[in-house]
Amino acid sequence: MTLDDIKSYLRIDGTDEDTYLSELIEASQIYVDSCVGEGYKSEANALKLANILQKKLISDMYENRSTVILEKNNSENTKQDRIVTTILDKLSGYEVVT
Repeated sequence: MTLDDIKSYLRIDGTDEDTYLSELIEASQIYVDSCVGEGYKSEANALKLANILQKKLISDMYENRSTVILEKNNSENTKQDRIVTTILDKLSGYEVVT
């Protein structure tokens, strides 16, 4: 994931947020790898899912500052983002290929 990739995804022009976005890219990669390991990196389709997940995580951290969803009309009722949970589950099934 490059800075240009994520800036295009988030539709950000300019360089004011570059340092923060770079930190989010690194943090999201560390998060994914720590949750599921690195076995998924040997499969092209798994890498595509991981890239979608990384963009989603970065977008949530940048825009919403979280990966929880507030229920409509009830700010106290939250749930974990199902897309994040599902993709993490899927990616965790891969083994490291040496």
